[in-house]
Amino acid sequence: MRKIRYILPVGFLFVMLLSLQPLEASACSCVMPPPPEDALNEADAVFSGEVVEVDENRKLLGGSYGKTVQFNVDETWKGIDESEIAITTGLSGGDCGISFEKGQKYLVYASASNMYVAGTLSTTICHRTTELANAAADLNALGEGEEIKQLDEKIDESTNFPWWAFAIFNLGLIAIFIGFRVKSLIKARS
Repeated sequence: MRKIRYILPVGFLFVMLLSLQPLEASACSCVMPPPPEDALNEADAVFSGEVVEVDENRKLLGGSYGKTVQFNVDETWKGIDESEIAITTGLSGGDCGISFEKGQKYLVYASASNMYVAGTLSTTICHRTTELANAAADLNALGEGEEIKQLDEKIDESTNFPWWAFAIFNLGLIAIFIGFRVKSLIKARS
């Protein structure tokens, strides 16, 4: 009688375990990346820059995971015209992610993707993304990119008002003030 009491809960647990479906998993598998010229054509953005921030995204239910990597862009070959950009990649396990390190410079090939975070540029180990120190062959094949001015340099240029224009404006105001003063003195004497 005691054995029958245990059979029902154990059987129920067994049936529940069988009915559970495995979680969706992804493993990284890719062929050799294409040559730099082809990788440039296939990518939506190609740039070099320094990693300034790496943030993990751990919201599996919301559909985002992986890492968001912030870059200060130095040079661009395609798709980037700003001095700062954020891209996404995996957590560096079996999800094809790249282990970006803060302070290191990289040559990045990225594509528009929903792989890690919806609507972002992403890169993986299947792209040609690599540390800049290891990218000599790519840099030779790509040639010179367009240098991107950093944000503070752009601000300095846009706010750099010529001193002589300011001086002329002030001299004009002084001349108008003196003209009105002289005119009022002349009226007062007449």
